[in-house]
Amino acid sequence: MNNRVALAANVMVGVDALRIHPLRTALSVAGIIIGSASLVATMAVSDGMMGFARGQIEQETSVQVVTVGSRTMSYQNGRFVPITDYPVFTPADAERLEKAIPSAAAVTMSLGGRAMARYRGVEYDVSVSLGTAQMPEFAKLDIGAGRFFSPIEAARNAPVVILNHALARELAAGRDPFSLVGEQIQVRQRVRRVIGVLVRDPFEELDDPSFLLIAPIRAAGALLDPPPGGRFTPTLQLKAPTVEAVLPLRDATIDWLASRYVRWRERVRVTVGLEMLAEMEQAILLTKLFIGSLVGISLLVGGIGIMNVLLASVTERTREIGIRKAVGARRGDIRTQFLAESVAIAVAGTGIGLVLGLILAALVTAVISRMAGVGVTPVLSLGTVVLAIVSSSVVGLVFGTYPARRAAELAPIEAIAHE
Repeated sequence: MNNRVALAANVMVGVDALRIHPLRTALSVAGIIIGSASLVATMAVSDGMMGFARGQIEQETSVQVVTVGSRTMSYQNGRFVPITDYPVFTPADAERLEKAIPSAAAVTMSLGGRAMARYRGVEYDVSVSLGTAQMPEFAKLDIGAGRFFSPIEAARNAPVVILNHALARELAAGRDPFSLVGEQIQVRQRVRRVIGVLVRDPFEELDDPSFLLIAPIRAAGALLDPPPGGRFTPTLQLKAPTVEAVLPLRDATIDWLASRYVRWRERVRVTVGLEMLAEMEQAILLTKLFIGSLVGISLLVGGIGIMNVLLASVTERTREIGIRKAVGARRGDIRTQFLAESVAIAVAGTGIGLVLGLILAALVTAVISRMAGVGVTPVLSLGTVVLAIVSSSVVGLVFGTYPARRAAELAPIEAIAHE
């Protein structure tokens, strides 16, 4: 109990010394403020940019998707050998898979090919993408006019299609591409009603447009030419609710395959698309480490400032230290007093630096958002706050140790006699 009271008293003495010399305290705090503000701003901006980039990649790519496809070829003895007993997935398999793995956010089946699309004498060779009604969950399909086909239309193989903007523009021949909604076109000489047109792709090459047509998966036999093997090989796709849930979803999918197919590894391929996300996060991490090292230099400069101020304080308060030791203060008490001053400076600087750093991060992200036309916001995580507090406290302790030891080692008589 006595030790606690003595510790509290020594801390109060140190804090009082800081209050008595406000200018000196402010100068020593300034270095920590700059270092802490830089650290917080850097971490908040980089975390915000990582969150934005992560969201963009999740929307534009298949990082959250587990793909299950049939193996039609096998590489043996230096050459590819056809596999004849590969499984052919059906919409019923997609339904069973969705029921067997409720953790999946969505399940779809997809198949691609090419066909001729014709409207009022105008004909084009187009890419055909077939799938279930859950396709928009797996790809960015922004409808500009009309709608996507419903689960009932997909299950009943309704004669409906969605066109991308480039194909609708060419078929419309000078009219508004969205005016094709409700019109009937021919795909491989089958009549289909257009129920939707996608928005224009901002990255479309006008001199080399890509024509795309989307239809229910059950229309494969009507809209696509039979493949050379005579069997279509659609793929199953499962979407994880989060990036972290991708690998558990893959494992659950493998368990489902193992329970249904003998030698499934030889006949089925399971793939995930985490590579791009991992590369992006690694690049941002390297940037954070580089900028963090620069911020560390700022904290180092702040620590040197603390040490210089405390050394000056030891010189100015030599008589005070001598009197305290003469009336019974021990070396540990003097050491605790100056360490308390050092930590108090660091903590005060950290608190102000947190606020300034967050304000600076908000300004930087606002400029980035305005110049790049994107919605980036700063992210102040608990880890950033803890890192700022811990690093500043460590700086205060490390750079306050030498002045504290020097003050504690002063002889009482010599200190009292000091002018």
